[in-house]
Amino acid sequence: MQFLSPSFLYLLLLGIIPVMLYLFRRKSKTVNVSTLVFFKTLAREHQESAWLRRLKKWLSFLLTAIVLVAAVIALARMVLSGRDNGDFRTVVILLDRSASMAVENEEGETRLAEAKRILYERLKDIPEEVGVALIAYDDRPEIVQPRTLKRRELISRLESVRIRPIADKAGAALESAKSIASLEPPAVIWHASDSVFDRDANPDSLELRELNLALDEVSNPGITAFQIRPVTMEYSQYDAYVQVSLNEAAPAPIKGRLNVNIGGMPSQFREFELDPGEDSGFTFKVGGSQNQMLRLELNCEDDDFPLDNQVLVPLPDSSPVLAAWIRPDETEDPFTRFALSAIQEDGNLELLKGTPDAWPLSEPVDAVIFDGWLPDEWPENMPVVVINPPGSLGPVLAAQLEDPVPYDSVRVGNEQHPVLFRVTSSRVAVTATAVFQTEGSLEPLWIAGNEPVLAAGEYKGQRVVVMGFSPGISEQLPLTSAFPLLVGNSLLWCIDGNGDRAGNSVSQYSAGEFVPVDGESITWSEWRDGEMREQRIPLKSNLVEMDRIGVWKTDSGNKGTSHLLSAAESNISAKSEEADSDAEYFKVKEGVAGNLKNILLAVILLVLIVESLLFHRFAVY
Repeated sequence: MQFLSPSFLYLLLLGIIPVMLYLFRRKSKTVNVSTLVFFKTLAREHQESAWLRRLKKWLSFLLTAIVLVAAVIALARMVLSGRDNGDFRTVVILLDRSASMAVENEEGETRLAEAKRILYERLKDIPEEVGVALIAYDDRPEIVQPRTLKRRELISRLESVRIRPIADKAGAALESAKSIASLEPPAVIWHASDSVFDRDANPDSLELRELNLALDEVSNPGITAFQIRPVTMEYSQYDAYVQVSLNEAAPAPIKGRLNVNIGGMPSQFREFELDPGEDSGFTFKVGGSQNQMLRLELNCEDDDFPLDNQVLVPLPDSSPVLAAWIRPDETEDPFTRFALSAIQEDGNLELLKGTPDAWPLSEPVDAVIFDGWLPDEWPENMPVVVINPPGSLGPVLAAQLEDPVPYDSVRVGNEQHPVLFRVTSSRVAVTATAVFQTEGSLEPLWIAGNEPVLAAGEYKGQRVVVMGFSPGISEQLPLTSAFPLLVGNSLLWCIDGNGDRAGNSVSQYSAGEFVPVDGESITWSEWRDGEMREQRIPLKSNLVEMDRIGVWKTDSGNKGTSHLLSAAESNISAKSEEADSDAEYFKVKEGVAGNLKNILLAVILLVLIVESLLFHRFAVY
């Protein structure tokens, strides 16, 4: 119980007036009259005992006091709660709408639906004079309803919140809630989610209450990583990598199956078995033509979260790469020529060969290979592969070695880099012919001795690969498949970042990203209910949010695909006793709660009616 306007309580002092009137009554006087006829008639109507008349008088006094006290309490805005709500003027609801809120309980109720149901009931226990604000969040917060006293408007906005297949970032949302709560203190924040904040890591004077919606037990295998790329030296073949993970809170190991479909037809499958918290990676080869739809589907009996079970992506562009190979003279390194010829034979490369006299080129190419030579000015409009750099230019800070240095082996700097995809680095022996710096944008991939001999990186949005060795004088390297794969991977990785060629391929984005596009409409293709469904949406700006899982294309030719692929979102937690400390606070309770103004006004009206009956019908004086 609390008073929102306690300053009116001083009006209770007015109760002194009726007390004085009832305590100090005028005494009866003896008066001589000419006849007693009329007084005898009154005596017959009021033949009551003294104690009954005294009881009616005190009852009248009590009713007067009730009217006065009820009126003062109504003015002081007394509110009564069925629980300890605390003394606050603002409630900020912080509602999680990320992908994991789609987890369903045994009754088929999602976490978001349960949150709405509990919040509806809990809001009934909050006085109307307390302002309520609503913030919904996934990877970014959105103020759905600013602070308001209108409950109907708030309930309508709360009902409009929908689950979005996006990973959550709760930190920014909590800061937004604190900002709103600080505007009208004292305030309390209600956080409704399937995960809770670390209170020790978020010390603050604001009160935080956790509505923990996590299930007691939850099992979720999901696809947490995916990559696809054309196979070097194999036409219309693609290498795909998929990672499947099981959440740490899973009660038991699970068995499942990963189905691979191309163009709507089953292609292959992989079976797996995972322990809680474990992940497993699969690499497989698929064949197909450009823009055929590749769909990966995860099937498992014990799976409470379906949004991370699918990946949908068109097969990328397999058209040949047009590259220029520039050497300082007409003599060619036979091993470099052999590597490039091997890629040409498989239809993955179209090669233009020339000397420095042909530079600058008369026609555009996808990439250029500078072999033992660099131009006077660095080309900023195309990807570059530099072999055996003679000096420094642009991002390449190098110097030639007078005496080449052979190395029997190399150390790998980043074995996950796409340039080293399927390259067996343990069998590589190189002869270094140049030293170069990798500070800044270049990342060392091979290190011989203490110096890098292979590096890759980006320079002003342009991808660059630098090889500080000569293949022709390196032992083992040109005699294995490692060098042709290295050259092919370098070209493919470089052109992946070329904006001029990006229109021919499908870009992959994480759900929640904003992507720049142009055109008047965008068409989404999604796999739902066992079939492919399309939806065309008008474009309102040149930025599109990846707010769903599927493939999209604009009428101007921009295209891409959106995936969830979030290890953090797929690692769904179960409810713990420590994280459920506020369960009693949000439990629905029966009883009278809220502002008592209407009840008090009804009491005053009832008392006035009763008192009028006593005074006028039963003549209590």
